Amino acid sequence: MRKIKNILILAGGDSTRFWPIQKKSYLPFLGKPLMQYQLTSLKEFTDKITIVINNQDVQSINRLDINKQNVVFQKKGLNGMAGAILSAKNKIKGEVLILNAEDIINPELLYRYIDITISNSVEFLFAVKKVKKYFPGAYLKFKNNKVEKIVEKPDPMKIPSNLVKLVVDYFKDFDKFIEILETAKSDKDDVYETAINNFLTQNIRVKHIEYDDYWYSLKYPWQVLSLINFFLNSQGKDKIRIGINVKIAKTAKIVGPCFIDDNTVVGDFVMIRQSHIGKNCLIGGYSEITRSYLGEGVSLHRNFIGDSVLVDRVSFGAQAATANFRFDEKSIKSLVKGKKIDTNLIKFGTIVGSGSKIGSNATLLPGVKIGRNTFIGPGEIISQDVEDNKFIMGTKKLKNKISDNLLEIRENRIP
Repeated sequence: MRKIKNILILAGGDSTRFWPIQKKSYLPFLGKPLMQYQLTSLKEFTDKITIVINNQDVQSINRLDINKQNVVFQKKGLNGMAGAILSAKNKIKGEVLILNAEDIINPELLYRYIDITISNSVEFLFAVKKVKKYFPGAYLKFKNNKVEKIVEKPDPMKIPSNLVKLVVDYFKDFDKFIEILETAKSDKDDVYETAINNFLTQNIRVKHIEYDDYWYSLKYPWQVLSLINFFLNSQGKDKIRIGINVKIAKTAKIVGPCFIDDNTVVGDFVMIRQSHIGKNCLIGGYSEITRSYLGEGVSLHRNFIGDSVLVDRVSFGAQAATANFRFDEKSIKSLVKGKKIDTNLIKFGTIVGSGSKIGSNATLLPGVKIGRNTFIGPGEIISQDVEDNKFIMGTKKLKNKISDNLLEIRENRIP
């Protein structure tokens, strides 16, 4: 089988839209980082995989099975997808396939790419997918049945077609596209799309193919919920996978598909349904976890966790709960960079960042996100996002200094 000479994986983003979760490319699923799944599935299609990462991800990438010579750091001042690709200039020669680290597709699509590039002298090949609902991505605009341009995140009322472009972009000559990319300018976060539009005006041989299989993208934190469903079902419908040294009480009930990682304890009268539980968790008695993702070291006690993501070392006091459903049954919106984004989810609880603690009887309303190392006092009802390193007690919002895993609160600041 012919192989593509180069595959370039983009993993250098700062994940600001993914807050409060960090390092989304390395988020573990079924015991392995997401990036490892990508590397494994792509090996048969190329002899050289290059990954663009940021400086903060050095330790994470070192744990993966990859030649360190093929790791490129995204250069300071070169932002977004365009910046990541430009950072790989002079590292790649000839043909290249560009992929996003957090986009999950059926790798069999690449067989079609190989067939097309063998029989056709195409210079730019990309994939599109029909969407039924608005997705904040890049849409195709046609003129005389030809792709005229790519429109990034159009107004939901003015989408030019129902075809969204995936980031599965083949360029026959990487250097040729780099020349176009270096001159592209835009006031928006669409320099890469602007470069492609400029490339399309060069009278190049271009082709797109429709892809109708699964596609999961980790652009926003609630999309983890769709991805855990994909991974859980990939191990078999209704299958329950239990790690090493997991202790489960006789009165607990687990409904598959589920994954429970090593050294986790599941207490009496616990209900776990269609969820992904990390290592070293303590699921205290009378808790219910439904369609949720728990990271490592999460501690619960008499809680309801529904359609939610709790990252590492999160703890919930007794009776604290995540509300996951609006009484008017409308889809739930969540705030991202000052704008409310429709998640298109009827059931969605909360996202809680690593190291945060939720007090007894507190309630987190649908769509709320809690920052990292944040403390929510007992009985609080949280209806809006809470930033990192905050202490919420009554009407007080106090920023704290966190050192050596201890919370240091100045005297007389809490009534």
